[in-house]
Amino acid sequence: MATKHTGKGTKSTHAKTRQGPPSGLLIAVGSRIRAIRQAKNISQDKLAYSIPLDRAHIGMIENGKRAATIPTLVKLAIALNCNVGEFFPDIEELALTANEHSADDTL
Repeated sequence: MATKHTGKGTKSTHAKTRQGPPSGLLIAVGSRIRAIRQAKNISQDKLAYSIPLDRAHIGMIENGKRAATIPTLVKLAIALNCNVGEFFPDIEELALTANEHSADDTL
């Protein structure tokens, strides 16, 4: 942990840590959101405006680089006129993703 010296004493600062690659589940959910959006011929800009959410944030969700919160998933589902469950893979695919992560944890 780094220390920052100020006129009134010292203050701790945390170095920004780099995140690892996106998880399989985030990628799967993001790609499903993208597929639904594209099937409905809605641009990221239009979707972002309707929620409201920053377009770059939607791009990061669709690319699996950012996890959407439950309220954001609900807003996306409303804006895309679909069920939240449509964003998630089938149980078999979820089981494969979970097995990949448990293998990663043992490395």
